[in-house]
Amino acid sequence: MSSDLCISGHWRQVESSDPGITGTMLTNCLKDLIHSGIVHREQYNEVPPRVEYSLTESGKELVPLIESMVMWGQKNMTVGVKEQEM
Repeated sequence: MSSDLCISGHWRQVESSDPGITGTMLTNCLKDLIHSGIVHREQYNEVPPRVEYSLTESGKELVPLIESMVMWGQKNMTVGVKEQEM
C-alpha cells in the first residue's frame, strides 16, 4: 500500500497516477504539501526542465497513519453497506 501513498517522480507520473485529478488540482495540492513540509520539490537545471517530487521525512512519517486510516475506511465502508441492505 505504501507505493500508492508515495509521491515521487515527475509531475506527469504523479498526475497520471490518479486520472480523476486535474492539472490545476495537482499543482495546488503539491504547492500545499511542499509549503507544509510534507513533499520536497527538486528542480534540475536542464533543458527541457525537469522537476521531481518526493516525500520528506515528515511526509514519510505520515504513511503509516494514512495506511491505518485507509484500512479503517475499507473495513467500515462494508459495515455501512450491510446496514443499508437491512
